[in-house]
Amino acid sequence: MGANDAATCINLTDAITFSAEARTNRELMTSSVAEVRMNCYEPGQVTPMHMHPGEDEVMYIVEGRGSVVIDGRDDLPIAQGQLVRLPSDQFHSIVAAPDSRMVLIYFMKPGYGSVRPDNSPSAIAVERLHGERA
Repeated sequence: MGANDAATCINLTDAITFSAEARTNRELMTSSVAEVRMNCYEPGQVTPMHMHPGEDEVMYIVEGRGSVVIDGRDDLPIAQGQLVRLPSDQFHSIVAAPDSRMVLIYFMKPGYGSVRPDNSPSAIAVERLHGERA
């Protein structure tokens, strides 16, 4: 370890934050090799359809349930305690069940990018995703 490296520990329960407006997204920690973020969803809230070019996404479902909507495939049900890998270059959306809050953490490369199926300004203006390229 270098002089500026330090072990880091956070309490996930303290980091959980919901909003009635839209799902929340917050950084939990970043290192030189990984970025860890948390999404918190009220029932029925959504992360819009997007993909991460050239980068897999790994998610851990902390609480609740929902589904990953994958372009051109059957929806993938997800629930508390599951670890999910989404292949790169695959459009997907994440939806909380209509009767369940959901919290997930996801792991990406630092500085990862997100793109939408339709990169028109109107589509991006709805809800900008972390790392979304204009």
